[in-house]
Amino acid sequence: MKSRSVQRTRRDPALPALTSSRRWRSLNTMNFPQALRDAIPTLARCWGRCLVLTSITGRALNDPIFWGKRVRIKFQVEESGKLTGKFDVWMDVDPEAARGLARTLNQLADEAEKAPPAAESAAV
Repeated sequence: MKSRSVQRTRRDPALPALTSSRRWRSLNTMNFPQALRDAIPTLARCWGRCLVLTSITGRALNDPIFWGKRVRIKFQVEESGKLTGKFDVWMDVDPEAARGLARTLNQLADEAEKAPPAAESAAV
């Protein structure tokens, strides 16, 4: 069996080192806090936790070294009823994905406004 040699190249010191954050640059992600995971019941009959969306904020970034052009959106969600937890859920997407999300939301909003009442929710 022949062994393969590994060739190493010298990194140009003028270029930034490739870090783990650089590898995530092109991914579109949703980030959930650990506390939210811990708040979801693990009972077999429970499908998860329904939270109330209370606010959406965001910002645009342009970091040429690590992240590039990004759109970061924070969804603040809260427990309803007897529970009182508040959680920040983050979306981190590139500008093209943000535009696609905006188009999809606009299209769905238009469809919802034009949709006839569903049979199960018709007047009783």
